[in-house]
Amino acid sequence: MKSRDSANPCYGFAQARQSPMGYLLGVLTSHIYAKLAGILLLCGLGLPIPEDVSLIAAGYLAHLGTVELHTVFLVCFAAVLCGDSLAFVVGRGIGTKLLATHFGHRYFSPRRQLRVRAYFRTYGSKVVFVARFLPGLRFSIFLSAGMLHVRAYVFIVYDALAALLSVPILVYTAWFFGDRIDQVLKWAKRSEYGILILAVILALFLAVKLYRKRRHHPAVAAE
Repeated sequence: MKSRDSANPCYGFAQARQSPMGYLLGVLTSHIYAKLAGILLLCGLGLPIPEDVSLIAAGYLAHLGTVELHTVFLVCFAAVLCGDSLAFVVGRGIGTKLLATHFGHRYFSPRRQLRVRAYFRTYGSKVVFVARFLPGLRFSIFLSAGMLHVRAYVFIVYDALAALLSVPILVYTAWFFGDRIDQVLKWAKRSEYGILILAVILALFLAVKLYRKRRHHPAVAAE
């Protein structure tokens, strides 16, 4: 049975209220699903809110029993996709005008524009998939995808596939290792590319498994 203190969403962060995790847990004390969705939508629009920490906070709240695990995952997944899509739509609609503003010059410098466009020239639309694992460039790449008129369904497919890896990994890891949430946060901070590497390994594993299955159970030739 959990103690009264451990049932508190801010348990373990009483001394770290100024940290992103401590602040989020202080905010997420009521209307949690709606607030989480709103925070993740703002993350998608480029506001300096740590999306990864928000997802870890969601999993940690599920660990505490404050929210239902699978429900909070679905809320986070939907909010992440909506936030990313909003960045894409903004880029498609007013991206050029946005770059001409003071905010555009400050946040999306000419050097960053050239860097992001070089990614698209080299890797094409697959950059959208990789961007989900690059917090520092995520919004810039999604905005550029809209400005460069990447097809909407291509953007959604790549983004959804990436989110199907990144979102559950963070949410369910925080839930499972909730007793060691400090270590989870440290891991997430150090592993900017770690989830991407894990995703590649998982994709290779599934590809090998599918190949072996087809090899051992070949399709019956049509008569």
